[in-house]
Amino acid sequence: MVENVATRTEMLGLVPPEAGRGSESRAGSREPHESAEPCLPLVDTPLKDPFLGTSYDMPHKSRSLFQLFANTRVLYTTRVARSANSFIVHKALSHPGFLHAALLMTVLHWVWCTGDVEHFRVPYLYHKLQAIRFVTDQLRNPDAAIHDGTIAAVSSLALVENALESVDAVSSHLRGLAKIKELQGEDRCPRKMGLLQRIILMAARSVSSRPVWDILDISRTDLVHQSMIISLIRVALRPIYSLRMLGSSYDSKEPLSEILARKAPNSRVSDSNVLSPLKSVDSSRSGFIACYFYLYVIIREGTVDSFILNWFIEQLLADVCRTEMPMQAGQYSQSLWFWSVMFGACVTMAAKTSDNLERKQMKLFRDAYLDKIHLGSRVLKIKNWEAAKSILRLFAWEDDFDGEMEVKAIWEEAVWKSEQVSCKGYAEENVEYQSVRECW
Repeated sequence: MVENVATRTEMLGLVPPEAGRGSESRAGSREPHESAEPCLPLVDTPLKDPFLGTSYDMPHKSRSLFQLFANTRVLYTTRVARSANSFIVHKALSHPGFLHAALLMTVLHWVWCTGDVEHFRVPYLYHKLQAIRFVTDQLRNPDAAIHDGTIAAVSSLALVENALESVDAVSSHLRGLAKIKELQGEDRCPRKMGLLQRIILMAARSVSSRPVWDILDISRTDLVHQSMIISLIRVALRPIYSLRMLGSSYDSKEPLSEILARKAPNSRVSDSNVLSPLKSVDSSRSGFIACYFYLYVIIREGTVDSFILNWFIEQLLADVCRTEMPMQAGQYSQSLWFWSVMFGACVTMAAKTSDNLERKQMKLFRDAYLDKIHLGSRVLKIKNWEAAKSILRLFAWEDDFDGEMEVKAIWEEAVWKSEQVSCKGYAEENVEYQSVRECW
């Protein structure tokens, strides 16, 4: 089947409907230009042809997959409606890299929701092959290679492969991302990493320093788990690449891509072109979330493109909402829940937005997390920052953490300004957040 899909990729590629218009490269690899034909908003396009008016010629079997992406999201294992004006749908139609990324992620979420690996097998293999081809072609042009759409395509390949436990493929894609970073200017390779990267590294160091029996107690705390907690334990104790090594790569004279090639994990017998049944949704989701830690430490920048970040926040917030009532009832660790909402708020602060729609929707996620921090502080009777730190320390915190003042500012904003940004004040317009709450 893989061979059949591969032989058809040339004629099924994402090409402009008029041959040769603004393109000299092969199917699926056209570099986007500012002057490219604008995409029509999805809400204005007929359901029978979601690509009418765009520059994409989509394979027939991919169109139902796109409709699934455009109209629904999967939160944990529950499919809910997507906002009709979601920015990631508009962005997916703006660049082939974003489009391939969206459809690969949608197949993974479909499997989480239904357990059915056969329904979208052909579109999955097609978009995976096209994403690889697209990225390879973009790497020939440094300006195209460092585009956020290209980074999104590489990131989605790594995320999906890690969720499907194909370690060899993941390490290859992470090396590809490192290669892209080497093409970027100094302004996108800061010596000091952003808060998101620093808190990931701090948490990994803190968790790895705990006694084994302590970590086992954490993983056995509750019947309901947040995948993010398990993911941190996973990257701290059984990493594909050491986060410490990734974090210190700036000081090395050797390019990171070469370091990663030399330290690639031992090859495992697996076929990344096979969409195998999942061992469990929880295991797949923890792999998915864990991969974000590698991606963002390699990226280093204080703000990251909101397109890929959005998929991360959705799953983190779904877990927070899923465990909120058990936490309040004392059936889920209150300290772990508080740590997870503080971490999630740091994630939302890292969003790099390009227009008002993105800014508005990412702000709604941030406000949702501020509301959760306020709730956790009430439940745990946290009255000041020192008390908050004592709770964070129960899972992962370092007293000399260089991001403390930034995290403190987030907590203070959540607690002291919560009445101004109350749940009632923003939930009515926050369709994305409201649908998460209604799942549990």
